[in-house]
Amino acid sequence: MTHSAGHLIGRDDETAELVRLAASAVAGEGQAALVVGEAGVGKTAVLELAAANAERSGMQVLHAAARELERQRPFAVISSCLGVDVASADPSRVRVAEILRGDARYGLPGALGGSGEADFATVEAMLGLLDELCARGPVALILDDLQWADPASLLVVRRLMGSVHQLPLLVIGAYRQSPRVKEVDQLSQSLGVRNRTVLELTPLSMPAVTALLTALCGGEPGPRLRSMAEAAAGNPLYVRELSDALLREALIKISGGIAEVTGVLSPPPLPTLITHRLSYLSNDALHALRVAAVLGASCTVTEFATVLGKPTHDVVSIVAEAEAAGVLRDTGDRLVFHHDLIRHALSDAVSGSVRAMVHLKAAQAIAGAGATPERVAEHLLNGAPAGEFLLAWLVEFAPRLTTRAPVLALDLLDKAVALANPGDPRYEDLQRHRAVAQLSCGHLTEAEESARCALARTSDPGLESPMHWIIIQAAFARGRPDLALAEARTACRSAGLPAAERRRFDAFSSVCLFALGDLAEAGAHALAARRTAQEVGDTHALAYALHILAAKRFLEMPDAEALELARQACRFTPETIHPAQRIALQLALANSYTELDRSHDAERTLAAAHKATEHVGGVFLPWYHLSCALLAFNTGRWDDALAEVEAGLTSGESFAMSRALRAIAALIAVHRGRQDVADAYLTAADSARDAGSIACFYEYLPLCASVLLDEARSNTERAYPRLLTAFDHGVGHLPGQLILGFLAPDIVRLALAHGDTANARRVASAAQTRADHSRGPYHLGDAYRCQGLLARDPQLLLEAARCYRDAPRPLHEAHSYTDAAELLAQRGRPSEARALLDQALEIYGILEADWETARALSRLRCLSRGVRRRRDSPRHGWSALTNTERIVADHVAHGRSNPEIATRMSISRRTVSTHVSNILRKLKMTSRVELATEFVRRLNSDNENTHTHTHAHD
Repeated sequence: MTHSAGHLIGRDDETAELVRLAASAVAGEGQAALVVGEAGVGKTAVLELAAANAERSGMQVLHAAARELERQRPFAVISSCLGVDVASADPSRVRVAEILRGDARYGLPGALGGSGEADFATVEAMLGLLDELCARGPVALILDDLQWADPASLLVVRRLMGSVHQLPLLVIGAYRQSPRVKEVDQLSQSLGVRNRTVLELTPLSMPAVTALLTALCGGEPGPRLRSMAEAAAGNPLYVRELSDALLREALIKISGGIAEVTGVLSPPPLPTLITHRLSYLSNDALHALRVAAVLGASCTVTEFATVLGKPTHDVVSIVAEAEAAGVLRDTGDRLVFHHDLIRHALSDAVSGSVRAMVHLKAAQAIAGAGATPERVAEHLLNGAPAGEFLLAWLVEFAPRLTTRAPVLALDLLDKAVALANPGDPRYEDLQRHRAVAQLSCGHLTEAEESARCALARTSDPGLESPMHWIIIQAAFARGRPDLALAEARTACRSAGLPAAERRRFDAFSSVCLFALGDLAEAGAHALAARRTAQEVGDTHALAYALHILAAKRFLEMPDAEALELARQACRFTPETIHPAQRIALQLALANSYTELDRSHDAERTLAAAHKATEHVGGVFLPWYHLSCALLAFNTGRWDDALAEVEAGLTSGESFAMSRALRAIAALIAVHRGRQDVADAYLTAADSARDAGSIACFYEYLPLCASVLLDEARSNTERAYPRLLTAFDHGVGHLPGQLILGFLAPDIVRLALAHGDTANARRVASAAQTRADHSRGPYHLGDAYRCQGLLARDPQLLLEAARCYRDAPRPLHEAHSYTDAAELLAQRGRPSEARALLDQALEIYGILEADWETARALSRLRCLSRGVRRRRDSPRHGWSALTNTERIVADHVAHGRSNPEIATRMSISRRTVSTHVSNILRKLKMTSRVELATEFVRRLNSDNENTHTHTHAHD
């Protein structure tokens, strides 16, 4: 493929389309494109021309190509493209590099999620960096050879393409058909209808081939040259290699402006043409380039010299010779072949055994030069049996490799454990490292088994405690707190463990007991553990004990004492504790604040936790979003709750929180009268295989959504017994009266509708007991409402509404108004009833709770005439924006990036992104630039109106 003054022969339509997409991105409406075609068809040339055009358009161009050797290194191509490096001069890139390094995720169970695709903390960091770069100016992100890309990089690109419309961003990826094409093809499914462009590069037409030959040979091709070129079947690389070979051999003569082949020749196949190019190299250069082909494109000239065992100046001469022959491209300090087919031709000439030795030698050489562990690991994985070097290197670098690339680490550790002699003193260390890698990859059962095997063999007391913890974490994370408890008790009985470790295992036993639903035993155990920990000042064990004492009290009698215990658990958390455990305590505290209607404290605690969750990732990202969603749902900010659900599902599909997140969305859908949407959410929740000891505490949410959907479908005969059974017998292994206390008014209401007064009184009594302990407005509201329903007392129901308003719990407030209105209407007091119904309808309207509105009007048909109906909330336009969306729109108008908005609002970048998408949809806009322009216009218009109004009164 030949460029001529910015022109690419035979690709006018494709280049024009990419120019159009770049102009759109510069204007603020991001675009994404995929360039697809066979090897040699000109994908790289199209990308280079697109990059040059983007740069002329004022875009920052980020350009990289995936490499075959780097397929197992997470985020390899995307981090290279974005320039993520701890040595970067850009603090944002340094911050992302630190998250990529993964120190905070070491040993975190299932850090990659169930699919093992990527850790979402790093995914979010990469996306956040792109947001920041786009805030500085339009960006073009161009990625070549995506068929070699690692899955984590593909995930980032897929997420980018899904939200590209929000940013002044042009994303272009190119790939050729390969066995992995299905993985890459998923990218096209991420493109929106408006922003989707797939450019399939077909073979050049014969007129284009003629034009290309004319440019390459210096004259219009004659009949014989055209005939030979027909064998290229329109492949530009073949045409170029053919013309170059003929010119090198002086087999083309130009006469009268016609380039013609001298003699009758048969067109050779493309591999032969490439080999012909290589035949002009010296033997030394050819040998060196074969080594370079095996090493891959990430190799630097210095590393190349080390592997060859030659002085750098000799290698520079070889590189210069290869560049002159068109084998290598001049790209600075890295070796990049002119085309991957050339590299393959060189590599294929090297036997498998020699290739393996080259990789081993490269691993040893770059390890000695201080290369990153993952680069060394890539060569070791493809190299000859490394024996002693592999064992010694892994013992030192396995922890760092596991934090950065756990799947790669696990592959090497499997090799090392199989290779090592069980009598080798390093064998147990390797076993431990392998168990940690399995834990990080989410292979929880395997991690547990590996650690048990290691425990059975070890004679090193220093390894005993880590192995017990691996077993406990793996069992707990996969939803088996019973096995975790048994292991903790085994560890406590070990005479070889230090006293401090035994205290911590003992304290964690209370966590396991609590997860099993044995609240009495968990509390007793935690009390004993607290006393012991306080006596010796063990804050690590104390934090576990306080956490369980707080959680138990919250379930049984949520009050100020329970809250203080939760706060103490966070305060006493030592710096030495794993960051994940600290986040767990913070999220538990935030949920405690939510339960006691201390919304501002809950928001503050969640804000403090969210930065840490971004670094640690794992289950804590979706757990954080679930906590935010519950707070927003309870306080009537349902669109905010849905934004948190969407953000949580983005990072939580691989973790055990998707059922709870979908259940919140289903609850909102039912209240809003969208039964089909609710049904879809619940069907997806039912098909999810959530496991884990944290997720079990939220299993009540799918039950609540399902029961509410039954009631919306007038199937109270099914809804009531399901609720009552759960209330009496629990959800999973959690006591129903404690976990479902918030449903007491609904159970009382349904019980009375079924004539079941005895159960209504029993449930109301439980609600009263809880309110007496907590004195929280929401709990008091539940107690008043239950008693009001039982006594048919409107005043008690109005007192309930007042409590709910103080909480605030607007949905419950509206329910109380509706209940009171119904009683007043039945007593012949229609004007009072209408006033209360108006208040209820006002709240339902704000919540867009259409089903609740219809239900209230149906219950109070006698009042329908004369009731002040609230206008339906607008679905589009500025008036459709929620308060949160208006704040986000203001920030966007001021040119702030999503990460900057997230920091200012103390929410996550993903949640901001969801809000921006919702804003653009409601306003029927396509870009942030359009949003900002209209926002400023409206602001100026409002100011002018105010100014005019002021002068009119002067």
